[in-house]
Amino acid sequence: MIVAETAEGYQFVTQPDHAALAGQFADHWGTDDTGPDTTQFDRPDPFAPLALAAYAHDTGWRDFDRHPRLSDDGEPIDFREMPADPWIDLYDEGIDAVVEADAYAGLLVSMHGAGLRKRRYGLSPGWPETPERFRAFVACEERRQDRLAERLRADEPRPSLTDADYELLDSLHDSAGVPDGYDGRLWADYRRLQAWDELSLAFCITGDPPGYDEIEGVPTSGPRAGATLSITSLDSGEYRVDPYPFAGSPLDVSVPLRRVDADAFSDEGSLVHAYYEADRETRSITLTAGGQ
Repeated sequence: MIVAETAEGYQFVTQPDHAALAGQFADHWGTDDTGPDTTQFDRPDPFAPLALAAYAHDTGWRDFDRHPRLSDDGEPIDFREMPADPWIDLYDEGIDAVVEADAYAGLLVSMHGAGLRKRRYGLSPGWPETPERFRAFVACEERRQDRLAERLRADEPRPSLTDADYELLDSLHDSAGVPDGYDGRLWADYRRLQAWDELSLAFCITGDPPGYDEIEGVPTSGPRAGATLSITSLDSGEYRVDPYPFAGSPLDVSVPLRRVDADAFSDEGSLVHAYYEADRETRSITLTAGGQ
């Protein structure tokens, strides 16, 4: 559950609903303009595994997020405050489900889960090193990634993973970064999933979006090129994104949420009742390109 404090109490967004918003961004990703003043954002090809990864990257949270929970101090627990044991189980279950549907999507979601505990494989160098209680999880997922890479490299008639991507995984697992001369697809696809995840969180982690003003390392065109997206609030529910990575402007998307007043509950049982008594609202979001 994504929990944000508001003036009256708390805002709740489930992880699967957040992932569905990330999926909406994936659906519309990619630009056609190639003029000298336009940043080109490639649409991934093939696209379906990327869309599946975006929509399902938090699918393991579905049962857990049926209701909010309280910490020992009586505050609703945000996903960033989750203890290691349930967090690991939720991600393990979710990754299993995506792998069963598609190996390449499963590889991306495994990289996403492990990357959250490994500085996002270099995208977040300021994050702490892997905490001890998550090291076994990261090691297990990286072994899974190796198995999936072997399967994808053997695909016929056309491998889904190149030798360059296979070498990339080895380098990321060794915390050595992206190899010089890398020309595969996996690194850009992983960064796309991170960008969609962060874009979605920008509209879920606060009652007054955006929660993030900038999103760095967003893939543009080619295996390594990237850009920083800035998000600026305009009128109510409207935001400018620059450079603009979507196929059309404006782009209308939405995410459901619930709000609960702080005085509406005294324990976890009354919080669950207050949560389901609250109206299920829809946050409508309109994204526009610069200059509009």
